[in-house]
Amino acid sequence: MVTLVEQRTHYFHKTGMIRGLVDKRYAEQMFIPYNRLFANGGANGANHRFVCARLKHVHENFIEVEGGGRVFYDYLLLATGTEYASLPVTQSSTAEECRMLYDTMKESIELAGNILFIGGGAVGIGLCGEIAEMYPNKSITLAHARDKLLNDDLSAGFANTTEARLRKMGVTLLLGETVVPATPSMYSSKSSLTSTRMYTFSQHHAWQVRPQELVAKSGRRVLCDLAIWTTGSRPNADYLNTLPVDKVPLVDADTGRISVRSSLQLTDARYPHIFAIGDVNSLPLAEKYASSAVCQARHAVAGIRALIDECYDFRVKMSPTMAADSALRAQIPSYLVTAKHQHTVTVALGRSQEVTSSLFARFHGWARGTKRGRRYLIDKAQKMLNY
Repeated sequence: MVTLVEQRTHYFHKTGMIRGLVDKRYAEQMFIPYNRLFANGGANGANHRFVCARLKHVHENFIEVEGGGRVFYDYLLLATGTEYASLPVTQSSTAEECRMLYDTMKESIELAGNILFIGGGAVGIGLCGEIAEMYPNKSITLAHARDKLLNDDLSAGFANTTEARLRKMGVTLLLGETVVPATPSMYSSKSSLTSTRMYTFSQHHAWQVRPQELVAKSGRRVLCDLAIWTTGSRPNADYLNTLPVDKVPLVDADTGRISVRSSLQLTDARYPHIFAIGDVNSLPLAEKYASSAVCQARHAVAGIRALIDECYDFRVKMSPTMAADSALRAQIPSYLVTAKHQHTVTVALGRSQEVTSSLFARFHGWARGTKRGRRYLIDKAQKMLNY
């Protein structure tokens, strides 16, 4: 039996969040019910279930959800992702709440004439590209603390191609600049989302359109009427603090990500039946893209099947050494070895163009631009959920 535990009532296609902020028709497709998820399971489909609840704690053979419920498991796959404090839509629980937040954010983008993005990762770049294409008359500036866009796991050629295309679209780039509000108190309130915060989000100063002044590290003053932070994503991994460990913490203190082995299993040998995939795990930043998450999911499922075939039964109390030996016999290969030729890194710049590079870009130093439309994998999400 397969059980999916998810805090949202509907699947929210976070990968397409960028497109949804400028395209109303696309946004309407991003909320997909889970009622058909197991429709293709045949007779076995009736044995699977969807539990709408927020994960609170993980234990060795069961999880706790908010409200006091427990869900027991033989094998656990963690895919809880990250949240952006400045994008409260990523923290919403219901489709209605998410739509309301979305509408407010889209309204702010439509009203603003001078927009500043802080953070040149995939989210910041994607938003710049979408808005620059949809609203060519708006003034758009992207500030990034590094001298190159994106991260060091990608080649300089990939970053240079992305920068050139953004400039051609009219985006002003401030590279190597840390930007802070001229008046720090302007952004001092917490961005955690509660029902009260959700109700007053239209007045939330982080998305309120008004004249603003920010200061760069160089002393340069930047004026805008909407500042959007696309930095500071936080992995959702607090629930692991209930699992006992020997010496090495399960969650990295610096990054907040779950430490995994190359097989995507937790590093602690006592938990070979627990896997973590996607943004929440400790793989390199080059593995934090949608195509990589899909490959990780497939690899983890193959690992669970290998453990089942090996008859690894976590319900029998094992010493760490016995558990490690049992997992070793299952011969789960390294994800980083098997995934090298499975996917590429792609950054979309609006509907009409994107920059695509091989995962070997950091070694080969090449990048190529393509001009083909992109739907942020929404079609695959609909197919996965049988819609």
